[in-house]
Amino acid sequence: MSEQGDSLLPEPVLDDGIVRLRRWTATDLPCVKAAGDEGVIPETTTVPPAFTEEAGREWIERQHSRVQQEQGWSLAVTEMPVGAAVGCAVLLLRPQEGVAGVGYWLAPSARGRGLASRAVALLTEWGLREVALARVEAWVEPGNQASVDVLTRCGFDYEGRLRSFLSFPTRRADALVFSRVDTA
Repeated sequence: MSEQGDSLLPEPVLDDGIVRLRRWTATDLPCVKAAGDEGVIPETTTVPPAFTEEAGREWIERQHSRVQQEQGWSLAVTEMPVGAAVGCAVLLLRPQEGVAGVGYWLAPSARGRGLASRAVALLTEWGLREVALARVEAWVEPGNQASVDVLTRCGFDYEGRLRSFLSFPTRRADALVFSRVDTA
């Protein structure tokens, strides 16, 4: 983990032979557009809901700036061997030392094949092992069973419900809290 005055590790390239996580590039704009077209993703993330090439490029630049601003890492989820982005996986540092939150989304065409579980497992293991995080947590809206299933498959434990915790532009929502902790 970064010490005061040190910078974060650069964006890793992680893969398990099926999924690769890598730095976002301009060739990933079709993925950003697909995510922006999918109602829920732009409502609950920073993906632009009204896609333009300029808005997509700005979104990608914001993902790159996360490491530079010591906020965490945002990586494109790709399906090997093609390499085209199909989603996003982020590991964002929390104010508590040694704690990060994992987040993820897949474009609709990439869902139902286990790619989100593979991406979350890769990024979580990297965070616990290489970044030396003590805890990786996730906040999920009640009713998002697909995300609950991803986290459960990746060894996250359900910890509880935070009422009216999530704030979106047009509404508030409860958050189900899941975590994995370093057991070493």
